[in-house]
Amino acid sequence: MENTLSRGNQKINSFFRAIWKGLRNPTFLYIVRRILSSLLTLVLLVALVTTLIHMLPDNKFVSDSEYSSMIAKYGQTIADNWRKTVLFKYGRVDLNGNRIPLIQSILQYIYYILPIYKEIPITWNNRYTKVIKYWTGFVYLGRSMTSSAFVLDEFVARVPISFQVTMLALLLTYIIAYPLGIAMAKKPGGVVDKIGNVFIVLNYAIPALVFYLFMNIVFGDPNGIFGWAKFGYYYNANNPSFWNLVPPILCMSFLAIPGVIIWLRRFMVDELNSDYVKFARSKGLSENKIMYTHVLRNAIVPLVRNIPATFIGAIVGSYFVEKIWSIPGTGSLFTDGLQALDVPVIQGLCVLYSAMSMLAFLLGDIITIFFDPRIKLQGE
Repeated sequence: MENTLSRGNQKINSFFRAIWKGLRNPTFLYIVRRILSSLLTLVLLVALVTTLIHMLPDNKFVSDSEYSSMIAKYGQTIADNWRKTVLFKYGRVDLNGNRIPLIQSILQYIYYILPIYKEIPITWNNRYTKVIKYWTGFVYLGRSMTSSAFVLDEFVARVPISFQVTMLALLLTYIIAYPLGIAMAKKPGGVVDKIGNVFIVLNYAIPALVFYLFMNIVFGDPNGIFGWAKFGYYYNANNPSFWNLVPPILCMSFLAIPGVIIWLRRFMVDELNSDYVKFARSKGLSENKIMYTHVLRNAIVPLVRNIPATFIGAIVGSYFVEKIWSIPGTGSLFTDGLQALDVPVIQGLCVLYSAMSMLAFLLGDIITIFFDPRIKLQGE
């Protein structure tokens, strides 16, 4: 009986020692520190965005000419009530028309995004004396002033098209950039390297927005070079066609290729000058075996770190591309919110994009450990 109890106590002690050892693991402590610092950064971001919006004058939300017109038609009282109602919808005053303090606005939005169950009033009667409908859930990012849709729901609905366009563009980018980057790194200063450098310089010399607009005309003109393909000037959401997405995919790939080539070439050239490569050559290994078995594996580690950020970027979408080609994705959702001064959309997407970016960088660090065991995450 005593031996059984002793073995049981040993197992319990071993279990708690394993937990304590795991809690003291440098990688675990690094992740905890990153999460805590990210949460602090997110709170500061909410405070900054809310402060900037709070500093905007009321006439950005209520037109002075429309307010004066209301006074002329219906009188001062009705006009003031209308103005108070509009400012209340934007969260600038309370139901009595009193200005809401900045610190209260910040704390309220922090409460909205906390992942705890909450009920938030979203619909009132005409006189704003009674709440008719509540929103219930955990994370509330606001409700669009223009479409009346919840920011998170509208974002999720637009993710598929943005993800499709961006991921296809990235796939095309890597298919072209990786072989070209490897070829340039194998013979620095050679013909391929010189041609690649010319392409990179020309690519960076063209402003992205100018290139997008120019290629939209080239691809979209029905009487132009690619008129036979019927790409069109914009993406028709009512009659969607993959061919409408080909021009933006090609444009995004064209501008992304040089960045991948530069990084891959630089890392591979650095690795080719390493001692272990010289040792492998002295043993008689072929250049191809050295290149693809050793050098490429080590050079690809920094690029692997960007995989989570790449996926996040695909979800966020491209602001310019989606706006120019009228693609109803997440990127155009943000630009539309800025144009309409849709405060809930601006606030909600800023918080959402920031949280996703912080998560992407953290996951990138974690993934790097698995691809390169030599790297230890022990501190900032």
